[in-house]
Amino acid sequence: MLKALLCNHNGVMFLFKKIIAALLAPLPLCILAMLLGLWLLCYTKRARSGKLLIVVGVVTLTLFSLTPVSNALLASLENQYPGYLHHPSENTRQIKHIVVLGGGHISDPAVPVTSQINATTLARLTEGVRLHRVTANSRLILSGGNVFDDKPEAETMQTIARLMSIDDSAMMLDTHSLDTKDQVLNIKTMVGRDDFILVTSASHMPRAMALFNKQGMSPIAAPTNHAVRQKDVLSPDDFFPNAHALRKSEKMIHEYLGILWAQLSGQI
Repeated sequence: MLKALLCNHNGVMFLFKKIIAALLAPLPLCILAMLLGLWLLCYTKRARSGKLLIVVGVVTLTLFSLTPVSNALLASLENQYPGYLHHPSENTRQIKHIVVLGGGHISDPAVPVTSQINATTLARLTEGVRLHRVTANSRLILSGGNVFDDKPEAETMQTIARLMSIDDSAMMLDTHSLDTKDQVLNIKTMVGRDDFILVTSASHMPRAMALFNKQGMSPIAAPTNHAVRQKDVLSPDDFFPNAHALRKSEKMIHEYLGILWAQLSGQI
């Protein structure tokens, strides 16, 4: 798969985006700042700059790892579209398609198929199945190609949907998309001008909606996989840096970088 990506311009750009997004995530970026600061402190005469970089790296990583901070940052994305909680209205009963965007998988035959997709994809698929069951005569469109894997993600999603008692006749697959941009273009050819319900993670929904709207499409947002949820009782994680909070900050940065890239490239 990697060789195929390197053989075409779109594939090279896709890899470039992935590498840049990985480097600009909070953990590697802060570690890089601290390592550079340590090098300046130990091996150059710019000790003050080195100390400053170390302090900035430590403070930034700590802030991104605090639950109140990461929740506030990620909520700016997740709260843009309300959850699709109720039964469809008379207007949406005519919806023909429930589009579910994949969020990652590894087709390892040594583990159950439910472990081959990540928690993000499983949450999206489960919500898509729920909406399919309350939307009469609808079909599921499962979207996800073989990104860094030999098997398209949509096929793995289909296998799990079968376990949820969804017939193949009620599903359509987009097995060629590498990223959200590809998904938008491929799904456009599948749904045409019809309205449809779009299922993806709440943090990913603003970018996905902007991309679909740019193509003149009219998706109905059904966000899921919310990472920020209100609770009445505080827990110790709320007061100490933790990996879960850092993961939320990483999601936020990833999505805003995706939005920025889409704006710069004219996709939205």
